[in-house]
Amino acid sequence: MKKSLKFCVCGLVAVVLASGCSAKTDSPAESTAAETTAGTEETKESEKETPAALGNPGEVTSLAEYKGVSYVPQDTEITDEDVEARIQNLLDANPEIREADREAKDGDIVNIDYVGTKDGVAFDGGTAEGYDLTLGSGQFIDGFEEGLVGAKKGEKVSLNLTFPEGYPSEDLAGQDVVFDVTVNKVQESVDAELNDAFIAANTDSSTVDEYRKAVREEMEDEAQINADNQKKADVFLKVVDGSEVDVSEEAITAYYEQQYGTYEQQAQMYGMDMETMVGYMGMDMESFENDLKEMSREGCKQTAVVNAIAAAENLTVEDKDKETLAADFGYADVASMIINVGEDTVNNYILTEKVVQFIADNAVAES
Repeated sequence: MKKSLKFCVCGLVAVVLASGCSAKTDSPAESTAAETTAGTEETKESEKETPAALGNPGEVTSLAEYKGVSYVPQDTEITDEDVEARIQNLLDANPEIREADREAKDGDIVNIDYVGTKDGVAFDGGTAEGYDLTLGSGQFIDGFEEGLVGAKKGEKVSLNLTFPEGYPSEDLAGQDVVFDVTVNKVQESVDAELNDAFIAANTDSSTVDEYRKAVREEMEDEAQINADNQKKADVFLKVVDGSEVDVSEEAITAYYEQQYGTYEQQAQMYGMDMETMVGYMGMDMESFENDLKEMSREGCKQTAVVNAIAAAENLTVEDKDKETLAADFGYADVASMIINVGEDTVNNYILTEKVVQFIADNAVAES
C-alpha cells in the first residue's frame, strides 16, 4: 500500500475521479442496490465543502531546487523477443477448439445435457442443456467431472454423487443425488497456429507481418509512457523529499478523514464493510490506518510543495484544463464531474499534474 500511495496526490485523486465517474455513469438497470447507495453517498459527500484545513497543508520552509532535477532514463527498447512473447500470449489465449472422435480425458471440453435429481425429483439449478464443461476444471462437485472421463459422444452416464456438507444450499448440503448426463460431443483444445487467417480472425490486422509491426508500435508506445511516468514520479518525489515543510497537524487529520471516507465509499460500492475490503488489500485495519496516516502526512507535504511551485511559476487551473479532465475520465461535462468529486479535488489534480510536468520538462537526464 505504501508504494501504491507514495507517488503523489494525483494518484489518489485519480482514483476518486474514476470512482466518482463509475458511480455516476452506471445505468439503473445495471447498478446493484449497494452501488446505487454508494453513488448517492459519494455525491453527497463531494458536495460538502472541503475542510478548511486542507487549504493550508503547511508552510514550505525550504523548497528544493525543482529545475534541472536529475533522473535516470528508463530503458524503452523493445526486442524481437518481446514482440514474439506478446504474440505468443495471443496464441495461448485463443486455442483452436476441435471436436474429437474419442473418449473424453482431463482437459477436454465436453458439451453436455444433464438433469440432477434427489429422491427421484429434479432439484433447482441441477438441469442444463448444451453446457460446455472443461474436465478437471473443478466447476462441479466431486465425482461429476471425473465420472465423464472416458465417455464418448452420444453416451449417457448416470452419476451417483453426494453434495458436500458445506454446500451453500441447505436442501442439497450432504445429500445424495443422481445426475443423468448426455454427452453431446467431446472437444479438445489445440494450440493455435500463427498465420494470416488466425490474425485476421482475432485482431484488427490482416496479416502476420502487419500484426507484428502493430505489436511493436504498441509496445514501444507503452514503454515510452511508462518511462515518462517513471521520470515524473522520480523527479517529483526527489523535489518533495528534498524540501522541508512544517506540515499542519490539522491538515493531516482533515486529509486522513477525507481519504478514509473515500475508501468507505468504495467499500459501499462493492457491497462490503471496510474491514473486509482492507482484508482484500492484504492488510488488517491497524496497518491500514497507520499507512493511511503516513500517506496523509506525505500528501499534505506534497500539496504544500505543489502550491509553492505553482505560485512561483504562475501555474494556474484553466477552464480548458477542466474540460480535458472531464473528457479523460468519461464525464458528460465539467459540471457533472464537479458534482461527483468536488471542485477542490479537480483543481488539486490539475495543478499537481501541471507542477509535476513542469519539473519533468526541466529535468536533466543522467548520462
